Amino acid sequence: MIKDIYIEKIYNSRKEPTIKVILETEYGIYCGEAPSGASKSSYEVKYKPISQINKIYQKYVNFFLNKSENIVDKKIHQIGINKLGGNFSIALSIAALKARSKGNVWKFLNPNARFMPFPLGNVMGQWNKKSIQEFLVCSKEKSIEKCIKENSEIHIEIGNYLKKKRLSKGLNYEGAWIPKFNDIKALDLLSRVTDNYNSRIGIDIAASGFYKNKKYHYQGKKYDKGDWLEFIKDLIKTYKLFYVEDPFHENDFESFEELKRKTKCLIVGDDLIATNPDRIKKAIKKINSVIIKPNQVGTVSKTLETVKIANKNKIKCIVSHRSGETFDTFIADLAVGINAPLIKCGIYGRERFVKLERLIKIWDSGNFRMARI
Repeated sequence: MIKDIYIEKIYNSRKEPTIKVILETEYGIYCGEAPSGASKSSYEVKYKPISQINKIYQKYVNFFLNKSENIVDKKIHQIGINKLGGNFSIALSIAALKARSKGNVWKFLNPNARFMPFPLGNVMGQWNKKSIQEFLVCSKEKSIEKCIKENSEIHIEIGNYLKKKRLSKGLNYEGAWIPKFNDIKALDLLSRVTDNYNSRIGIDIAASGFYKNKKYHYQGKKYDKGDWLEFIKDLIKTYKLFYVEDPFHENDFESFEELKRKTKCLIVGDDLIATNPDRIKKAIKKINSVIIKPNQVGTVSKTLETVKIANKNKIKCIVSHRSGETFDTFIADLAVGINAPLIKCGIYGRERFVKLERLIKIWDSGNFRMARI
């Protein structure tokens, strides 16, 4: 039973204000925090300005007081996420699930969970919408601690090289190195470094960012759909990519399907799906993997609805952080609880590492092994 609800303004990793919702229940106090993405799908739920949150809270808080935590999501959808704001909705929904599970979300979702997701980390990232957004590494080691350690070692080695050669522009908001050279040189460097590790590499292209007038405007060239698909295929083959996220703009289901058919790597929809059940229904047989970001859809229940559809259709679920992250570790529990084979939660930065620490704690609590990909 919810005895009281409080809200706090906090700051994410981009130093932007966001919201924490605190539920006081008969069993204890539980919190949920709302992250925020810089690169957003147009199909994501909309956030309300922080300046409006207090008025929204005052108007709707009584809808939830003295009610069971079990019906919070139902109440959110009755009121409407557009009225509450996606940031208030997801923070409240996460806090409610933590209360329902008494802080042990993964076990509440799946008491028989025995697989640990591989951590997928952003090592290098570009700084504009004309470049590949993320260059990712994923260790293949057989324990979560070894995977985290190897990802970190690669991050350090890349950083040391860039600083020694004076080719670094520092770190971006996700703790990834910003190189002073183009995407192909970034892939060349990452490929050379990972050859010395038990690791694989992937990319998040975020192609919607440079799609305009039916062309991909990339590195000074314009590509039509067919040429762009061939370019992506060549990257996959040349660099032995195991993972390609958002290779096409957010409405091009057909190109996703064609690339999936012509390659063997994970073809991942993020902006394409926006963790939305209706969107993933359109993507069945067109992708083999999907990004799961609860804040995109506004509630945990809608998130789990999307996961259920994905699992039924053998689409792999990859739980992901946002560029504007908080210290909430909820997505670590979510990834374990839904048997996600991968989790994107970064390598460097305290907001990222707390999620990795949570994975280690879960690993130590039971008889886990690394997931199958």
